[in-house]
Amino acid sequence: MPHINRGSAMRALGAGVLALGLVGLVGCSGSAEAGETADLGSSLEEITELAEAEGKVHLIAYPEEWANYAESFDIFTENTGLEVEVSSPGASSAEELEAVRNLRGQATQPDILDIGATFTQQAIDEELVTPYKPSTFDEIPDNLKDPDGNWTAAYYGVMSIGVDAKKVDVPESWEDLKDPQYKGKIYMGDPRSGASQLAAVFAASLANGGSVSDIGPGIDFFAELAEGGYLVFGETGSQALATGEAAVMLDWNFNFPGIVDEMEMAGVDLQVATPGDGVFGTYYAQPLTVDSPQPNAGALWIEHLLSDEGAIAYAKSGAIPARYTALVEKDAIPADVLELLPPAEIVEQITFPSPEENEAATELITSDWGTKVAGAAEF
Repeated sequence: MPHINRGSAMRALGAGVLALGLVGLVGCSGSAEAGETADLGSSLEEITELAEAEGKVHLIAYPEEWANYAESFDIFTENTGLEVEVSSPGASSAEELEAVRNLRGQATQPDILDIGATFTQQAIDEELVTPYKPSTFDEIPDNLKDPDGNWTAAYYGVMSIGVDAKKVDVPESWEDLKDPQYKGKIYMGDPRSGASQLAAVFAASLANGGSVSDIGPGIDFFAELAEGGYLVFGETGSQALATGEAAVMLDWNFNFPGIVDEMEMAGVDLQVATPGDGVFGTYYAQPLTVDSPQPNAGALWIEHLLSDEGAIAYAKSGAIPARYTALVEKDAIPADVLELLPPAEIVEQITFPSPEENEAATELITSDWGTKVAGAAEF
């Protein structure tokens, strides 16, 4: 996931989640220091007490401007008294898994990940995660969680197109990006390592006769753009827009609000569209890592993200909370925040790929992207 670039009992958060009751826990351990293990509590009350002693949660790949995480960090610390420590905020999903492999058993290992849907099965297969079922587990749709609790998604979004309207028109379709005005102006990262870039290929596939089970047309779409000299590259899409290296970036709808100030300072007229011919949405999962140094603080972070307060923080960025239906049914999301979410006609079109479809897409991207796209343009 290449990003644009969280005291006593849980107070406000704890009052809510304790009332719901703990659905399920698997007590595995971590090591705050070499040779020491940290056990996961057997109840939410015990987890809260143990987390207080741990003192912090260590996250990876959680930039402040991604999905309104800056506010989530503040709320979490205020509610729990725990410090939020973030390493490598701009890391991709692939790099997050690599961090667990390399740092396992060390004090610097991250407690929680924020990985794209296409990386969840790999994390399970390599035994990089520990099952944990948060207290809101039953309110999360089946397609947004692993039945055994190996991961739970807290939010999802829709792939969108942001442009500098001073330089190019706002596209109304994915096909519009083939217009000569966009030549040499479209930022595209590498979908072999990042979930957001892979999602862009999925969206392009849907717009070109493909499906969630056939991403091939999306690869061909970007191959045509690469061959025509339409694609440009850099550290991030927002950086490319700010520096003028690009006039178009492809990203999740929930990331654009976080770069508005940056774009204004750079003189960019940021306009965002979600073309109806290629609506693709998917989720990010927040698993507890195996041998987490602070497993209890990590569990509380998951509880926070899936609480009403955590869900509303997501929604403020346009990210759709995993518990969206349950929250709407009890009128928990303020009306002004609901207006920030994608239009209903867009959300209704979202069908998440199955794990098998994600795996098939990843395999095809791995085998074809280098020869068809990267070979036509230097990544």
